[in-house]
Amino acid sequence: MAIELMQRHGYESVSVDAIVEAAGIGRTTFFRYFGTKPGVIWCAFDETIVWLEAELRAAPAEADGDADAGVMGAVRAAVVSSTRSAVFSSDVWLERFHILDTSPSLYIGAYEHWERWKRVIAEYLARHAGGSPGDALPMAAAGACQGVFIAELRDWINSDAGRDAFLERLDQNLARVTTVLAELFHPTGSGTGATGRRA
Repeated sequence: MAIELMQRHGYESVSVDAIVEAAGIGRTTFFRYFGTKPGVIWCAFDETIVWLEAELRAAPAEADGDADAGVMGAVRAAVVSSTRSAVFSSDVWLERFHILDTSPSLYIGAYEHWERWKRVIAEYLARHAGGSPGDALPMAAAGACQGVFIAELRDWINSDAGRDAFLERLDQNLARVTTVLAELFHPTGSGTGATGRRA
């Protein structure tokens, strides 16, 4: 209901009072579940971060098979799987991103949430490939995956594609990026460790 109101009237124009009236709930209930008006938008995304972290915790440290196997293959699978869970858990999950990406008052808070998403990947890479999450290569690889994720979300906004088509494109383009990045985390790679420091 809240997302529909924001789509119809714009995020800035919809007040908490309008949301609680449309939803038929009290302000106390609203603030208990969402905390703030931006919480209406971010709650589903934050749940996706939890799913991404769970997927990566369950992922093997190594994998056999195709060219992007190993830690980057696990990252690709976890991003796609957690996103699939998200977009099929809500009819308006993808629509939330449109509001996030077009509402200036949400931009400042966006940094914190996107950094948490990226940090989950960097922590996984550092845990299984060595070094710290803040080192150059884990952060760069996590940032590249985030770039693909955001690009595909924006592409979806400007297309008539369904959720399955969005997920297929996300998987395909993550595969292209993670295949290239896999070499950076290969134990017999180019002479640098996964930290990005010289071995």
